[in-house]
Amino acid sequence: MLILAVAVAVFGFAYLSFRRWSNAGEIGRMLFGVLSGFGFFYALLTGPLATVDCISRERREGTLGLLFLTDLKSYDVVLGKMAAASFGVVIGLTAALPVAAIPLLMGGVTLEQLTTVVLGVLNVMFLSLSIGVGASAPFRSGRASLAATIAVLALLTFVVPMLGEGVFHVGLSSPEAPWFYLFCPWYTMYQSLFGGLVGPPTPRWYYWLNMGGLQTLAWFCLTIACIRTATSWRDLPASARWLRWSTRLERWNKGSARARSAWRNLTLERNPVAWLEGRDRLQPRLLWAIILLCAGFLLITHLLWPESWPDRDLMDTWPFIANPILCLWVAIQSPRRLADDKQSGALELLLCTPITPCNIVRGGMMSLRRRFGRALLALLAFDAFLIYAYFEVNGGWAEFRKDEWFKLSLGASVVFPLQAWSMARVGLYQGLVSANSLRATFMTIWKVGLLPIGMWVVFMMTCDILGLLRNQSDTFSYWALTGAHVLPCALFLAHASWRLRWRFRALAAQSARPPWWRRWLDEHRRPKLRN
Repeated sequence: MLILAVAVAVFGFAYLSFRRWSNAGEIGRMLFGVLSGFGFFYALLTGPLATVDCISRERREGTLGLLFLTDLKSYDVVLGKMAAASFGVVIGLTAALPVAAIPLLMGGVTLEQLTTVVLGVLNVMFLSLSIGVGASAPFRSGRASLAATIAVLALLTFVVPMLGEGVFHVGLSSPEAPWFYLFCPWYTMYQSLFGGLVGPPTPRWYYWLNMGGLQTLAWFCLTIACIRTATSWRDLPASARWLRWSTRLERWNKGSARARSAWRNLTLERNPVAWLEGRDRLQPRLLWAIILLCAGFLLITHLLWPESWPDRDLMDTWPFIANPILCLWVAIQSPRRLADDKQSGALELLLCTPITPCNIVRGGMMSLRRRFGRALLALLAFDAFLIYAYFEVNGGWAEFRKDEWFKLSLGASVVFPLQAWSMARVGLYQGLVSANSLRATFMTIWKVGLLPIGMWVVFMMTCDILGLLRNQSDTFSYWALTGAHVLPCALFLAHASWRLRWRFRALAAQSARPPWWRRWLDEHRRPKLRN
C-alpha cells in the first residue's frame, strides 16, 4: 500500500506538471517515462534492501549448518532464501505496475512498449537480487556483503557507461553498444524507454541480447552462491597458502609492530575507543588507492586526448558520483561499532568502566574523521580543480560567474561536508537505536541521503503546479536543492547529537523497537479477545 501510494503521488505530480503544455499522447509518454524510471531505480535497490544479508546472517548465527541436516541442497537454500527475502519487494513492484499502465489508456504508449519496460524492470530486479545473494554467500558480515553488492551494481550501471562514453567512445545507439553494454542495467533502461519510445528506433535484438546478458550474469551469481553455501558452514582447516596470505593481509591491515606501538602510545591515553577503531588501516588505504587510481585515470585521459579534457560532462557528473560514494561509505562504517557492541553485550560492559558516553561518541567521531576526513578534503580540492581547469581554458573567472554552475558549486561546497558529517553523527545514533548495523545504515542513508532529494522534488513540482516557477531562473532550483539538503541534515544532526549526549545510557540499555507505524499495524492486526 505504501509503494502504491508513492506511485500514485508521483503520477499525480507528474500529470499536473505536464498537462498545461502537452497533449494527451505526449503526456502519456512523459508519465510513462517518469514512472518507468522510478521502477528501474526501485529494481536496482531490491538487492541491497532484500537479499544482501539473507545467507550471511545464517552464517553469523551459526544456523546455516542446521539446514543441511535435512534433505535440502545448496540450491534449495539459496533459492529459498532469495524467494523469502524478496517476496515483499516483488509484491510492492506488482502493486505499482498498474499505475505505470495508466499512460497506456491516455495514448502515446503501446502495449509492446509497456511489455518491454515490464520485462526490463523484472530482469533488472532479478539481477539485483542475484547479486545480493551472490555477495551474501561468501561474507559473514552484512556490511561487507552490502558494500560488495553496491560496488558491483554501481560498476555495471554507472561506471561502464562512463567508460564507454568518455574513454572508448561507444555510444548507447552505436552498433558496438549491445556487446559493450551486455551486462549493463542502464542500457536495459535505455533500450526499454528510448530505443523505440523517444529516441531513434534500434533493432529489437539489441534489447533481447542485453536481456540475455543480464540473465546470464544473474544465474552466474546464483551458481557462485550455491557453490559457496555448500561449503561455507563447515569448519574446514585452512591451507598453508591461505594462512600465509591471511597473515600478510593482517600485517598490512594492522601495520608493523612499531606503527602499532606508536599509534597505541598516541591514542590509547587520549581515547581508548578511538584507539580501538583506528587500528584497522585497510579501508583508509583502499580509499586512497581508489582516489589515486581515479586521478591517474583522468591524467592518462588528458595525455591521450588533451583537446577534450577537462570536459564539461566530467565536470558536471564527477561531484554527483564521487561525493555520494564517499558519503555512502561513511554511512556503512559509522554505525558499525555501536551496533555490533550493543548486539553482543560489549557496550554494557564498556559503560561499566570509567569511560563516559561522551568519550565513546568522541572516539567514534575521531576514528571516522581520521579515516575519511582527508579523503573528503581531497575530493573537495579535486572538484574545485576541475572547475578551475575547465573555466581557465574556456573564458576564466568572468565566464564562470556567468555560468549556472557557479551557483550549484557554491551549494555543493556547503552540502557535501555537512552531509558527510551528518552521515557520521546520525550513523552513530542509528547504530545505538537500531536492531543491527545493516538496518542502521539503511536508516542513515534514508534520513540524510534520500529524504532531501525527495523533499526537493516534491517542492519543485509543487511550485511548478502552483505556477511559482514561471518567472524564476535556474538559480532558484539550485538554492532550493541546497536548502532541501541543509534543513533535514541540520535537524537530524541536532536530534542525534542531543540524544547521544543526554540519552546514551538509556538507549544502550533498551532493546531495539520497531517503528511506531509497525507497532500500530501489529496491534490492529492482532485478533481481539471477546468475553
